[in-house]
Amino acid sequence: MKQFLEIPEQVQFQIVKEGDVLSTGKHALHFVGAQMVHWPEVLVSYDATDKVLFSADAFGTFGALGGNLYADEVNFDREWMYEARRYYTNIVGKYGIQVQNLLKKAATLDIAMICPLHGPIWRQDFGKFIEKYDKWSRYEPEDKEVVVIYGSMYGHTESVATVLAGLLADKGCRNVRMYDVSATHVSYLVSESFRCSHIVLVAPTYNGGLYPPMENYLLDIKAHLLQNRTFTVIENGSWAPVSGNAVKAILGEMKNTTVLEPAVTFKSAMKETQKSELETLADALVTSLK
Repeated sequence: MKQFLEIPEQVQFQIVKEGDVLSTGKHALHFVGAQMVHWPEVLVSYDATDKVLFSADAFGTFGALGGNLYADEVNFDREWMYEARRYYTNIVGKYGIQVQNLLKKAATLDIAMICPLHGPIWRQDFGKFIEKYDKWSRYEPEDKEVVVIYGSMYGHTESVATVLAGLLADKGCRNVRMYDVSATHVSYLVSESFRCSHIVLVAPTYNGGLYPPMENYLLDIKAHLLQNRTFTVIENGSWAPVSGNAVKAILGEMKNTTVLEPAVTFKSAMKETQKSELETLADALVTSLK
């Protein structure tokens, strides 16, 4: 607090730790350690009188409340789950082990209400949301679906990504989503990477290396310890395509990742004769999904 604020010396603090109880008379606040969810010093507090868990950043979401204070006053799955996932994956995603520890501690408490620092308050039916946290913190994909993440400087690489997405749809894949790494904030890409089981990376070569926005995205999911995913790599390069190897080098530093072979290489633009390579790749993805 003193690093952020100029606090007068006469202001007094009461320092608490895990296991301490602060009684206010009617209420008794029990402090529970939640280190790295998402700050090193975090404690959540449990009011034993009203059975309320003040959960700090756990179970929070991005987004401002629109007048509805409680999660049961909105369609949370449709209106808030996307931002809840984006919040978790980007803020707490790296600390799956610590989240698992907090979930185990919370399971020992009789909780009637969860009050996070961000987003709606939960007063009923929060078991499903806790299940999401359990899955996210185990780095298990929510959906067996494909997300196509591409970078493109002149549109040719984007065309390849679009053709592949169309082939996947033709072969029965549902909810295939595409994201331009140059135009989409990386927080959304991280969120979708946590959600989906299969990630297609379509990247051009840039200055003898990897296209910077794609590299930034890959380093971000690596920093968030994303694991247990299947990747497919497509590279483009007019003179010396090297982006594929650069992508694989980063993926090789991540846990429990599978890279489907063969990778596909294009030079400048896709030719009609190369469409069969994408067909083969699409078939490999469909097989892997099954």
